[in-house]
Amino acid sequence: MRNIRLISVGMVPDESISLSVYRQMQHAEVVFVSSYHRHIVDFLEKENITYKKLPCGRAIAGQETTCKEAVSLLLQWAQQQEVLYITVDAAADPVAKQLDEQVWQMKPGMAISIETGAPIEAGLPFDLQPLLDVMAELRSDDHGCPWDRAQTHRTLRRYLLEEVYEMLDAVDMDDMAGIREEMGDILYQIAFHCRLAEEKGLFNAQDVVKDVTDKMIRRHPHVFNKKKLENMGKSMVNWDRLKQGEQRQQHQYLLDGVVKGMPSLLETYKLQEKSAKVGFEWEVTDQVWDKVQEEWQELKEALQEKNPVHIEEEAGDVLFVLVNLFRWYSIEPECALHRANSKFRRRFSYVEDKVKESGKSWQMVTLQELSDFWKEAKEIEGRSSTV
Repeated sequence: MRNIRLISVGMVPDESISLSVYRQMQHAEVVFVSSYHRHIVDFLEKENITYKKLPCGRAIAGQETTCKEAVSLLLQWAQQQEVLYITVDAAADPVAKQLDEQVWQMKPGMAISIETGAPIEAGLPFDLQPLLDVMAELRSDDHGCPWDRAQTHRTLRRYLLEEVYEMLDAVDMDDMAGIREEMGDILYQIAFHCRLAEEKGLFNAQDVVKDVTDKMIRRHPHVFNKKKLENMGKSMVNWDRLKQGEQRQQHQYLLDGVVKGMPSLLETYKLQEKSAKVGFEWEVTDQVWDKVQEEWQELKEALQEKNPVHIEEEAGDVLFVLVNLFRWYSIEPECALHRANSKFRRRFSYVEDKVKESGKSWQMVTLQELSDFWKEAKEIEGRSSTV
């Protein structure tokens, strides 16, 4: 015997059904609804959710008999699979009452759970409000913080960027406590921007959560609408197609959609990724390697000419084609370089500690000693990675 889930959705399902309940309806093995709940039937049909009607009418005379038939049908289906029964109010529903009584009399192995289809607007599934309250207090005119009151979307840009990079540092170090802390700092920045917008009557935090939730549902029809895709590649193609249809503004050129303010390596990666999607792409990896060699040779020739402008141009071409090469191997250059920087910091900090332990100044330490310290740092990291 499997479980029967009773879900209360109220009189207006369009406004009262939460995302979690909606997903249960979509993915349930079998969904039942009383035939007299026409508004629920209309909702299920509108959402293309397959359902079965229970034989239970409104009339007082004979209602007990028809409800018994409905309970019998639910129990029969529950022998083979989990059953979802949707009603206005499970606590007052006659079918639910009789079902509960009958299940109590049965032997163990059967379970009934009741869930309310609480509206998404009624509150977030986690307690974000205290953070929003703190943010409102910091921005208040009466006794807020002068620094917080002075901030704008533009002045906060650097802080959001700093928090993101601190999060990346924690990820690179597999520091879960750090990841938790930095995610909180990023969330604080988001709450700050939400507060600024709310003060101007533009939008609030709930709008942001709702918008991104709706967007993710739209862009994953293979998950939420049971439109199956064969593989991840087709999923990404479908994502891009849906994303293009949602652009807030139409761009004159294809590459206009790539943000210019992002780090240069990431911008290069995005430019190449976007142009490749329309066919401007190498056919095989060997062609990319050949291009790397070509650009490297041109840089060497520019260095011999000693023309600073030409050298910078050719150096940029080398970096550009290297990013293209990394893209072919699914390596994100910004993340790779960030990881390399973190590794250099750790190893050089070890070298610095060894120099301090030696009692010598930097001027007194030989290059060979520094190289030996560096090798020690590498060996220590190598041993720790195998533990």
